[in-house]
Parts: sequence; C-alpha cells; structure tokens
Amino acid sequence: MSNDIAFPTMDPSQLGFPPTLPIELALRMGTPKEICAAYNISHEEFAQIAKHPLFIKAYAEAVEALKTDGMSFKMKAKMQAEDYLATAYAMIKNPNTSDAVRADLVKATVRWAGYDAKESTAGNGNNFAIQINLG
Repeated sequence: MSNDIAFPTMDPSQLGFPPTLPIELALRMGTPKEICAAYNISHEEFAQIAKHPLFIKAYAEAVEALKTDGMSFKMKAKMQAEDYLATAYAMIKNPNTSDAVRADLVKATVRWAGYDAKESTAGNGNNFAIQINLG
C-alpha cells in the first residue's frame, strides 16, 4: 500500500488573469477587445481584472520594460516562460512523469520564484556582537 495521498489542487499558474495579458496589452498586439476575446475574457470580467492591484502592477511593469528593453528577446522569453508554467505544473503533478524530471521542475520552479536565494542578508537582521578587549 502506498503512502502517497493525492489531493486535488488548483494550478496556481491559472489563478487570476492570464500572466501574458498585461504584456500583450502593453505591446498593443491588438485592441483590448481583440486581446480579451483571444483569452475568452468578457468586457465585465476585464473590468474586474483591470481593477486588480496585481494586474495594475504587472501592466505598469510591462509598460516600463518596453520603454527600456523594447520588444526584446528577454520579453519574448518571459512570455514563453509564463505560458510554459502550466505545462511544468501538469508534468510535476503527473505520476507518469519520471521522478528525476519532476524533481528538476520543482527545483527550477523554486529557483524562478526566488525561494532559493542564498542567505545574502545574514548580516542585515537583528544580529549583533559585543566585543570586549581587555588590554
């Protein structure tokens, strides 16, 4: 008997709004109506999305990135990476994916999220030292 218990989980890459939506709007890849139609987002849904602080921030970041980078390779790669995140999630959750591939994808996702950051702020916390010199 296996100790593995499978709990249904929601794919976090599918929460909120499509991550490439603010980028496509910033790039003006079409009218907002056309772009929303491609994502099957109604006018009412977009009105709600457009008020969301995360969307506002993502759109502002996309606009700013375009000012400095233009339609760079990095921007294109970012859009692809956002799209591939759902595939990575599905592969991680698929029990038929080899353990090595699943482990690599989990490690990569943790790295992309910034959770593997080294202890670079070790000296910036509440640490202090008292040194007494006698002599």
